[in-house]
Amino acid sequence: MLKNDTAVLPDSASQPDQVVISMTKDKVLTYGLIILIIATIVVGYSVVSNKKQVSATANNTTADPMHGGGDDMSSHHGGGSNKQFTPLTTGTIAPDFSLASTTGKTVSLADYRGKNVMLFFNEGVMCAPCWQEISRLERFKDDFDKLNTVIIPISVDDQKTWDPIIKEERITMPILIDTDRKISEAYKVLKTPSSMHDDRPGHTYIHIDPQGKIHSSADFPNMNVPTNVLLQHLEQFQKT
Repeated sequence: MLKNDTAVLPDSASQPDQVVISMTKDKVLTYGLIILIIATIVVGYSVVSNKKQVSATANNTTADPMHGGGDDMSSHHGGGSNKQFTPLTTGTIAPDFSLASTTGKTVSLADYRGKNVMLFFNEGVMCAPCWQEISRLERFKDDFDKLNTVIIPISVDDQKTWDPIIKEERITMPILIDTDRKISEAYKVLKTPSSMHDDRPGHTYIHIDPQGKIHSSADFPNMNVPTNVLLQHLEQFQKT
């Protein structure tokens, strides 16, 4: 009897185990199928999204950002639809100026007649991308020289405010000081989409040709203008 009971018990106990194993396999198959479907959808969406992104990038690189071809990212920088950049009319004489600079010398626009002048109005010391860009532009000075171009950064911050940054970034190019905002107002670079503060310029470049006329202007709310973009713009200008 004991042997019979012992023989019967394993058989009866094994039945539930078989059912559990069978159900587990069914669930694994079901969940696996669901995961496969979701993965297929995600991968498909990613491929389409990447194609659109590549296409958009290609279109942006072919456009000259100094003629309005730059990315519109004002929503990421507090700009919004209530701010607009209305630059000076192309072909008009650029407003002259004489401003003190961080090198201790006074710089006038008239000093550079016969050269391309790229004014870089920026937000100043409170904007790390701005002074980092100035430092980067200085490293490409030889490339701009070959294109008969001088870069002139203009900021509303005074000498004392700039001194620590100039030392840290080892900036030697003159940064013009426009504390009363007269030149910034003359060039219409206040209250632009790139301006985080309406009493300061944001991130705006203005190209003045060798005859002292406005050639092109562009405001960059994304706060990042690769140097090669400016060089390519100047190279295109040289060919016209």
